[in-house]
Amino acid sequence: MRNICHISSLHGLHDDRIYWKEAVSLQRAGYQVIHVGVGEKATDEISPEGIRLICIPRKRYFANPYLDILYRRLTFRSGVYRHMLRTCVALGADVYHLHDIQVNRIGSRLKNLPHGPAVVYDVHEDYGDQLMSHFTRPGLKRLLAKTYSYWLNWWEAAHAARYDAVIAAVDHIAAKFTGPAVQGKVTTIYNYTTLQPKELKAYDSRSFDAIYAGQISEARGAMQIARAVAMARKSIPGIRVLLLGPAPDPKFLKILTGYIAAEELTEEVILGGQVPYADMGKYYSESRVGLGIFLPLSIFEYGLQVKTFEYMAYGLPVVCSNFGNLHRIVVACGSGISVDPQSPESISHALVALLTDRALYEKFSANAQQAVQQYSWKKEEDKLLALYRDTLRMPPNV
Repeated sequence: MRNICHISSLHGLHDDRIYWKEAVSLQRAGYQVIHVGVGEKATDEISPEGIRLICIPRKRYFANPYLDILYRRLTFRSGVYRHMLRTCVALGADVYHLHDIQVNRIGSRLKNLPHGPAVVYDVHEDYGDQLMSHFTRPGLKRLLAKTYSYWLNWWEAAHAARYDAVIAAVDHIAAKFTGPAVQGKVTTIYNYTTLQPKELKAYDSRSFDAIYAGQISEARGAMQIARAVAMARKSIPGIRVLLLGPAPDPKFLKILTGYIAAEELTEEVILGGQVPYADMGKYYSESRVGLGIFLPLSIFEYGLQVKTFEYMAYGLPVVCSNFGNLHRIVVACGSGISVDPQSPESISHALVALLTDRALYEKFSANAQQAVQQYSWKKEEDKLLALYRDTLRMPPNV
């Protein structure tokens, strides 16, 4: 049986793309799958799906992951990657599947192991662009970040050229990898949804009027959503909106919770924290509208936030930003309303319209359920398995 070792340093061991989509798909196809990741304490266990999960402990110096990476690089704190390399070498995998840009630090060494393993680099994000999204204000910090992002892009491309295959989560990322060294190696595998409810809960029995699932941050519109709810409650007394996900920036979280308290919104805006991917369906089932309010940054222009497809699978009409790929998808399939993400008034009007006009709501809900069939993971799973079979020429022993 062929062994596949997924390796990540920023994503959790149960990350929806790495674990619930790629790892589970490969395990079902007959491969033996291991995921080596980084966390607070060392663990080594077998999941209910039969996937081995190995966690390497790492101390975090900054809450912002990109500042944390920069600090580690500038201070040469690479101990966790030496530990990761030793662990991965000992596993003797047939394929090493890298998921974060920092893991490229050990990618070439894995590629050169005596038993000749294949190496796949799975690019979830445009890391240089992602870095710049944390430094939006002009000044020295932004200049330093821009310089570092240029170097980061060059360094990433240089490593990718040495590998057997590159997987991109969206076309924009695939377009970054050009030149003869990667020609024919790049495949786009979209992060579509695996969630598919057996039945939908009755509208009137749901607990939340709207839900946002994802990172709670300024760039992802958390403050605009809270302000919109403050306006919408004038038309919809008792409105309840759930914000579900991690809040990595303590300063922003303090500002957000301060606003919620000052405006007496604690009953209307509920911060639910992060929940396991396997439990997300029950929260969607309890919600009526899905929110995707992303500020106008380039990472949201080309990105495909998977939560939007999960909303659609559960029949939730979507209120999304009026730009980018998701705007085009939502408008084309008639599954929601696009708004100015910087205007709480615009978000509020969309919420009120969907929650007070049942005919409009039902139309968007039906359209969402029908359209999401073309955005399911099954088609992407087929592409992933084909990459392993054909490009790497390593069929599983089933």
